[in-house]
Amino acid sequence: MNHYFNNIDIPFSIGGCNFHAVNIISSSIDTDIPLHTHGVNCYEIHFISNGCGRLIADGNEYDISTNILYVTGPLCDHAQLTDKTSPMYEWCIYLRAEQNNSERSDILIDQFLSHNFWIGKDDQNILPIFERLFSELKSKSAGYTNMAKLILSEIVVSVARNYFDSPAETALSSSDIYERSSLIIEEYFLYEYSSANLDELSHRLGLSTRQTQRLIEKNYGSTFSEKKEQARMSAARLLLSDDSLSLSEISKRLGFSSQEYFSSSFKKFYGISPSHFKNIKL
Repeated sequence: MNHYFNNIDIPFSIGGCNFHAVNIISSSIDTDIPLHTHGVNCYEIHFISNGCGRLIADGNEYDISTNILYVTGPLCDHAQLTDKTSPMYEWCIYLRAEQNNSERSDILIDQFLSHNFWIGKDDQNILPIFERLFSELKSKSAGYTNMAKLILSEIVVSVARNYFDSPAETALSSSDIYERSSLIIEEYFLYEYSSANLDELSHRLGLSTRQTQRLIEKNYGSTFSEKKEQARMSAARLLLSDDSLSLSEISKRLGFSSQEYFSSSFKKFYGISPSHFKNIKL
């Protein structure tokens, strides 16, 4: 039997972090769920109690079977492909977190929040906890909301314990992903503007190229290509102030394939040719 508690808001707090459970579902997955991504500070807990299928997460594919637990967090592209001969039955909780790093001190909650993707076998016997949660939500007995908050806290702690106790098939960890990544991005464009490419930066961040593009757009309001162009043009101004460097040498240092391409790009960016700029030394 399928149960849907959609568009709800059950707030609860653990270890200095406030959570809101906004969707709680248990259902058979009879059709494939297409690729989608969660928003900032959003996490979805998935537990498969029966059936099998496949999961695609950040371009990687995983086999899904009974007792598999996985969590998809911010910026994680994922899709579920069910086996029509043995459809998966899934227990799912969609959480929104209100992170306050100054108040967080709980290592388990830090572990939960620092993973934008985790998958592995559940070794915390989490199914009975899910069943108790749905029993409370369906019965609506006196005090059921308070009980639901306690059970939701227990589920999050149990999930985080799996991160420590169970050897996961894979885990992509990213502690405070936006803040930590900003320094990597800025230093990359500052020092490697001439050879910068999206694949290399994504590798350093431990993200997919699509995630990296979104991260740059969110933090800087520009695409990867625009950010690279800004970095090269900023460096060009400094190099043009050096009288010992020719335009040909400058274009090579900036990573342009030709002097003509550099001159065209510079004029498009600043509205003035590099030779004119060099002469007047703005």
